Amino acid sequence: MTTDIAEVTRPTPNASQNKNKAKPVRFKTNWEPVGGVKLALSASLFVMFLTLWMLLVQGGINPIFLPSLQAVGHAFHELYVSGNFIGDLGVSIYRVGVGFICSALLAIPIGVLAGSFAVVRSTVEPFLGFIRYMPATAFIPLLVLWVGIGDAQKFSVIFVGTFCHLTLLISASTGRVPTAYVESAIMLQGSRWKIVRLVIWPAARPGIFDDLRVLLGWAWTYIVVAEMVAAQSGVGYVILKASRFLDTATMFVGILSIGLVGLFSDVALGYLKKKLFPYLQRSRK
Repeated sequence: MTTDIAEVTRPTPNASQNKNKAKPVRFKTNWEPVGGVKLALSASLFVMFLTLWMLLVQGGINPIFLPSLQAVGHAFHELYVSGNFIGDLGVSIYRVGVGFICSALLAIPIGVLAGSFAVVRSTVEPFLGFIRYMPATAFIPLLVLWVGIGDAQKFSVIFVGTFCHLTLLISASTGRVPTAYVESAIMLQGSRWKIVRLVIWPAARPGIFDDLRVLLGWAWTYIVVAEMVAAQSGVGYVILKASRFLDTATMFVGILSIGLVGLFSDVALGYLKKKLFPYLQRSRK
């Protein structure tokens, strides 16, 4: 059910009428992996991935298609010693951060308003739904023409690639706020804007936080593509330059580095979510 202040005018007269409605089936368990067990489960797929990699290399696959772990490690050491790769990685992190923050700063208020008011939702969702199906990579030549080949072009690619999807996800997360919360606030004579600020926004924040985590991964996809076009720095540029010489090991260094940075950021955001919304952990127990 969508939380819409304009549609909710008074609380449901008889809540007991909903008692006989079917409830979704949920699988519950009292056991949740913690500590070393959780770490072992998390690491198991990584171990399987590396094992499969080594088996394929030992099976005689051409190093041009799949380099050995030793070759990738050697390539990383060479890039690290040169000092350029750390700088390129830092440049990519900076570009992703700025572009994604700009996208989030605009998507959050629009998404919350769209999820709260039907008139806003009816206005913005059709247009954003139309724009989101246009691939962001198709805009790269136009963005180069409009803003040049500097960082502004990279920021713009990330913005175009994430803004529409993020806004629609935030609108959906806001719409999932229980209608009972809004009804209770209306009973207390709360104004529409006060209900949005004090009821809907706090209740929607955990879902919005998850939306940001998901779209941050998309941002890394777009920055790599953007850095492969008219760029002189960044991880995407490193991968492109290595591909010209069939230096597959260096290409894997760039790809795996992005994965590690993404994993670290996701773990950090997951930890931050636990600190910002501790009541979610208590509600699971």
